[in-house]
Amino acid sequence: MLSGTFLVNLDVFIVVVAMPALQHGLRATAGDQQLVLAGYQLVYGLGLIAGGRLGDAFGCFRVFGAGMAVFTAASIACGLAPSAAVLVAARLAQGAGSALVVPQVYLAAQALFPDEEERRGAFAATGAVIGVGAVSGQLLGGWLLAADVAGLGWRAVFLVNVPVGGAALALLPWAAATHRLRCKALVDTLGAGRVDPVGTVLAAGSLGLFTVPLVSGRERAYPSWSLLCLAGSLVLAVGFLRYERTLRARGGAPLLPPELLRVPCFRRGLVLVALLNCGLNAFVLVLGLLLQQGLGWGPLATGAGMLPSAGAFAVASLLAPRLLRRVADRRLLCLAAVVASVGYAGCMVSTSFGSVLWLLVALGVTGAGLGLFVTPVLAVSLRTVPPEDSGAASGVVSTVQQLGAALGVCGFGAVFFALIEAGAPHLRAFAVTTAGIALTAVAAGVLAVFLPRTAASLRPVPSGRVPAIGHTPPDHGS
Repeated sequence: MLSGTFLVNLDVFIVVVAMPALQHGLRATAGDQQLVLAGYQLVYGLGLIAGGRLGDAFGCFRVFGAGMAVFTAASIACGLAPSAAVLVAARLAQGAGSALVVPQVYLAAQALFPDEEERRGAFAATGAVIGVGAVSGQLLGGWLLAADVAGLGWRAVFLVNVPVGGAALALLPWAAATHRLRCKALVDTLGAGRVDPVGTVLAAGSLGLFTVPLVSGRERAYPSWSLLCLAGSLVLAVGFLRYERTLRARGGAPLLPPELLRVPCFRRGLVLVALLNCGLNAFVLVLGLLLQQGLGWGPLATGAGMLPSAGAFAVASLLAPRLLRRVADRRLLCLAAVVASVGYAGCMVSTSFGSVLWLLVALGVTGAGLGLFVTPVLAVSLRTVPPEDSGAASGVVSTVQQLGAALGVCGFGAVFFALIEAGAPHLRAFAVTTAGIALTAVAAGVLAVFLPRTAASLRPVPSGRVPAIGHTPPDHGS
């Protein structure tokens, strides 16, 4: 299952490294390049909630297999694309496959590991693989382009997905047969085929109108249509929530069960997820720009420069479950916020003095703090969810991850580029932007203080019997 998490994150970063070669090889215009990068993430983000609900309806292994098959086939199409238009279409198909794959990883973690400590280990492994995928994208992409494997050039960055996807599909029947009994209850709860097509269309429309201006508005100086899209997104979101409440009242299976949003820990967990990904993805963006444009490093050297941060992220993710045996979730989240903030401050100071060595040290500290966030954030967000809505909740968490990432990249990226255009050196622009990014870690730490004190207050509640906002049953405590 983690192969899906690896490939999805790998494909976000590996394509960035290959863009100059792709531009030369296919004569891709600036618009084509933007669609290759942003189109993948856009379709990926739009389909996550629906992908999670399909996992509820048909089972995580079936939907994972379908998504991995789509992703692998699309990767072949990308690698063989004769023109930029074909490449863009194949990248959109890759995004659709990713939207089916990613929610099933979180759903499988809940279904296969009912024990709380084992589940934390699954979430920790997921966080570690996210870090490995990120750094592999930079390093592997740079190496494939430098080595020109089999004379494939930029095509190798897409075809490298095929062996991993093929191996996952080959092992899937064994995994499904081994663990079918544990996952069967999730399918039986809702019944196969109970999906919400109207809700899916409304949600996709709302998310699309929200993310398109964020993805492409900056290059066009945020024209009037981008504001209209944001306003239309709000209208569709309100309509979507009303429709979902009506469908649930009629006994249907909504794409987003309304009672999920009445679970306090789930709501707060979503905010933490958004803050984490907002800061993380923005930081990766400005760091890559600093290393390549500011310091003049090549793709392979840039990937190596990101290794301290990504490596520390992966190691900290794996250590988090052990720390949770000794400290509460909210204390670990506060500790993670402090470590990440210290790392961000170190990056600011080191770049202000132009010290590359201390910058690499600070990157390691930052990565460690961000890695400590992953396990407790996912645990807090998902363990209060009723089992029959696990897939929907996983899709919501994944969607919030993408929206947080889009907001961070667009917002902090705009600050960075504005400083560069105003004549600021890359080192100073990086330091100022990192100061703003550090606020996401501080805000996450403050929010973590107000999480419930005991694990007892986080026990899952039956669907349809979720306590109202601000009310907790007396026997649960707080």
